[in-house]
Amino acid sequence: MNMIKSINSMQAERLIKDKKDLVILDVRRLNEYKEGRLFNSINIPVEELEWEVSEIEDYKEKPILVYCKVGVRSSVACNFLEEEGFKELYNLRGGILDFSGEIEI
Repeated sequence: MNMIKSINSMQAERLIKDKKDLVILDVRRLNEYKEGRLFNSINIPVEELEWEVSEIEDYKEKPILVYCKVGVRSSVACNFLEEEGFKELYNLRGGILDFSGEIEI
């Protein structure tokens, strides 16, 4: 069963508002993350996720919104996290470029 839901900006904004235990994971590189990010996001670049997954191990049962710049790296990250046993994954389709909510700079 596929645990990954691909969602658009409006759905992501609603998810952020409604799910108080939501974990927001930014899988872009650190320099991209520093330029602007979703509020309260955790940054683990997709290239490092395999080695850094222990940092988010405690969140396996929580909903996780994964995003990158346009949605490609976050899709790769979601597939990896699903294989690692994460239960409720949301991929932000179109990434931060399509996100119309507030961005932290």
